[in-house]
Amino acid sequence: MSDPAANALLIIVAIAYLGGAVVVVAALAKVLATWWQGWRTRRAAEPVDQALQQRAAAAMAAVAERAKVAAPATDVVAILGAPTGDADRGVGDGGLAVTRFRAGHPATVVFAQVALAGLSCAAVESLAAHELAHVIRRDRTSTASRYAWVLGYLVLVLTGAGLTVTAAVAAPQLAGPAMLATMTAAVAFLGLRVAFDRREEIAADLFAISLTRDLDAAAELMRFYEDNVVRPLPAGVLGRARAHLERRWFATHPEPQARLAAMRRHLVDQAAD
Repeated sequence: MSDPAANALLIIVAIAYLGGAVVVVAALAKVLATWWQGWRTRRAAEPVDQALQQRAAAAMAAVAERAKVAAPATDVVAILGAPTGDADRGVGDGGLAVTRFRAGHPATVVFAQVALAGLSCAAVESLAAHELAHVIRRDRTSTASRYAWVLGYLVLVLTGAGLTVTAAVAAPQLAGPAMLATMTAAVAFLGLRVAFDRREEIAADLFAISLTRDLDAAAELMRFYEDNVVRPLPAGVLGRARAHLERRWFATHPEPQARLAAMRRHLVDQAAD
């Protein structure tokens, strides 16, 4: 391969990696912007009714007693995350509940007030049991194991970038395959991460249904989640295609119907045993 061709290939490789870096920075900026907007929303929100605070604490205490573990702290906020912009939904993009972990502090399960106001007592306990599962599973894993995937991904991408540049200089005919292999491995790595997150959500669902053994409450929770959290499909072919792609490959939570089906199978399997 001639020097001009090798230089052109090197420029293309550099642009590809710079483009990936821009995408990563943009994603981080979006996350920070969402966090900032949600933080300001929480600070500006009216105090949550004390009765909802007590309901959240009672639901968590009930499921923790069944699980024979200490109940984590609870809190209730008007909106979790940033507002979605949909006036018909009193829920933010943070969902119905989330477990917050801070170094040196015990876990706190934070509920959105719309969940406590709109769900039955049994469904609130189902939601509390799901979050309790996250607390228990996190307590049984080390910090290193939780964040090793981030380090692994960075090492993979940086190593691939180094190999691609080296190939472009020393053996230009290998630069293209090296770049393709690196990008493929990086996408597969992220896919595995999403699959792991979905597995964690399903595991929390199975823990919750084993604890409450109330499939009707779980079904109510999934319907409420689908009506208030899951984004409706946009109009237009391209919009729908993008939404389906995002749900299929990038959503960390499985579809509500798939989660409910997994819980139903779990109860059947337990009854058979």
